[in-house]
Amino acid sequence: MSIETIVRTACPAHCGNNACGILAHVCEGKVVKLEPSPFPDNYYMRICQKGLSATQLTYHPDRLQYPMKRAGERGQGKWQRVSWDEALDYIAAKLKDIAGKYGSRSVAWAIGGPGTGTVKFGAYTRFAGCFQGTRVSMWGYGDAAEPCGAKPTYGVNRLPPFLSSFDEPKLNILWGTNPTESNPFQIRPVLDDKMKGVKMVVIDPVYTITASKADEYVPIRIGTDAALALGMMHQVLQDRMEDRDFLLRYTVAPYLIRQDNGRYLRERDLISNGGDAYLVWDSAAGKAVAVDSMKSPALDGLYQAGNIACKTAFQMLEELIQEYPPSRASEITGVPAEQIVRLARAYATDKPAAIYVNNGMSRTYHGDLTFRAVGTLAALTGNVKLPGPGGHREVEYNWGPFLKPRADQPSYTRMGVMNLYNAIEKGEPYPVRAAWFAFTNFVNQCTNNRRIVERLFPKLELIVMTEMFMTPSTKYADIVLPVGSFLEFTDMVNGPHPYIQLQRQVIPPLYEAKSDVQILRELAPRLGFGEFFKSEEEFVELLLASGDSSVKGITLETLKKGPAKLNSPPVIEARPAKASFKTPTGRIEFYLEKLVSLGEGLPVHKEPVESPLSPLAEKYPLSMVCVHSKFHVHSSFQKSPWMREQDPEPLLEMNRADADSRRIKDADLVEVFNDRGTVKLKVRLNEAIQPGVVNLTHGWWPEEFIEGDLNLITNDYINPAQNITFEPNMPMNDNLVEVRKA
Repeated sequence: MSIETIVRTACPAHCGNNACGILAHVCEGKVVKLEPSPFPDNYYMRICQKGLSATQLTYHPDRLQYPMKRAGERGQGKWQRVSWDEALDYIAAKLKDIAGKYGSRSVAWAIGGPGTGTVKFGAYTRFAGCFQGTRVSMWGYGDAAEPCGAKPTYGVNRLPPFLSSFDEPKLNILWGTNPTESNPFQIRPVLDDKMKGVKMVVIDPVYTITASKADEYVPIRIGTDAALALGMMHQVLQDRMEDRDFLLRYTVAPYLIRQDNGRYLRERDLISNGGDAYLVWDSAAGKAVAVDSMKSPALDGLYQAGNIACKTAFQMLEELIQEYPPSRASEITGVPAEQIVRLARAYATDKPAAIYVNNGMSRTYHGDLTFRAVGTLAALTGNVKLPGPGGHREVEYNWGPFLKPRADQPSYTRMGVMNLYNAIEKGEPYPVRAAWFAFTNFVNQCTNNRRIVERLFPKLELIVMTEMFMTPSTKYADIVLPVGSFLEFTDMVNGPHPYIQLQRQVIPPLYEAKSDVQILRELAPRLGFGEFFKSEEEFVELLLASGDSSVKGITLETLKKGPAKLNSPPVIEARPAKASFKTPTGRIEFYLEKLVSLGEGLPVHKEPVESPLSPLAEKYPLSMVCVHSKFHVHSSFQKSPWMREQDPEPLLEMNRADADSRRIKDADLVEVFNDRGTVKLKVRLNEAIQPGVVNLTHGWWPEEFIEGDLNLITNDYINPAQNITFEPNMPMNDNLVEVRKA
């Protein structure tokens, strides 16, 4: 009689960073069933179909089983089986040689998102630091526009802690997010609120499953969300619904802006030996004074400070907002003016009102302006959850010593993924000549992938990839190293819920597969820093040793007993005298002096880079979006039979009106094309897609298309503003195409 054991682990599949708890049933050494695991608070007990299908990936016959070295030209698919020692010796020798010729920064580690536990992700960054190489950030793979907007405005990478974390909201606006299909932990509280009578509004260019649950749906033209936010702000000001007390206390609204150069007025501008203090106009004193000395700061107006003409930041914002009455915002966005007025009044008066955002708005060329505009709308109305002492408290791991174990030596150089293109092809800002890709299907998922294959990869002297399967990317590698599924190694995960979980190893790695951490642990001694690489469990202990109150009392041993709840931040009064935002001023900065030269000091609306209003639209009149699928996470789970049974092939979704004008019928073969390339696939007519828009769900591998693939037709334009504020973002929803019957 076989004995069944049950191991509690967690899924790091990255579908909204949900980190679902899992009970893995093991019989005779094989995982036979997965089910959701209880939490101390079972409100967070859940699992999705993707998580349940993890066993299919673990035991899939197509899994990579041993290290392989390229035997032919890149892309030919000719391989030679090698031992682990041979593979690691070869890699170490090549890394030393390339670093010797071009410098250590010429070796880059590009580490992705799906399946990313804390230890696995951190270990690669630690390795890049020990090598003093380049760590490629993958935020720019479609997600960087939010931190490009949120970081300079609120001092954080994500806006939700400030805009949606209210205990009892009276209105929920879901803006550019479809959590019903892509983030179940986000949709649950929203639907709970709806059951209590809280109105739910969805703003999206596609009528999604989430939109079908809403009380009100707001269809919007792609890439015009900033104009909608500005139109709402116009109505707020017209009805005098702005929260002036909030603006004075927590934003840069009263700060003086020089009209000669667009910079904040500082004490040194008026006094020869003055400091860096920001100045405001004190109405009582009738002069410009330092922020810390203000008694009666002016919120509006034009003032003369010495011989320098200045306006308050809020005055400049007001002047911008006056350019966007609801009628003009309606012309830009396609949203009826009366709907803009109604939505603005509800958001300003039904307080607290929450805005949930995600990466639907991020994937346009000017997505950063969208997030800045939405964040400014929240500040204008006072719909912001203020941070307590030290800011919004989340888990604080021991990242400093973890990522830089050699405290007396330089660490890695950070580079955005889109900047990697130019570093490889043009040597700008410095040459990259070797790349290690881990848990990222780089060729499949990055825009303009023809450039990657034809112009980037030929410049690399070494390409290493760790993978479970032979993907569209691995065929271009020089060395492919087999790794296990999350059931085969230990890690630590935390999600949107207030728990840290141990992702416990359920079974030993199959075949010759190793965990990413073990691979790095065996490679490190070959490069002279083996002392800094430990086991997964030792790394968990190191990360938890931060001394921060959020993880106080949480250890490896406590996590082995089950999920551990983060310690709650201290409770603060509803409106403290000061709030701690991690910006240069310590306030919400809707005005950015560093972007004045680009005309983006304020969150203006700018047309999408490939707009239906541009001359290019005469040739390619359809805007293409690439929505997420509930059946896969980016390009993961494509090998799952259960997922493929429900979603067997890629389809182009288009409105019947566009199809009829092109004599296209449902299920016809069509070609989607622009100057960059062509994709051939079947079409599905769908009235949830607006006229003038087509959708091609992202993540499909080239082999699933009849011809071509999605990222042959996406652009890789770099937004200079994003280069300044964080890193440039791939504008995956900012592409014009045409469709014809094949």
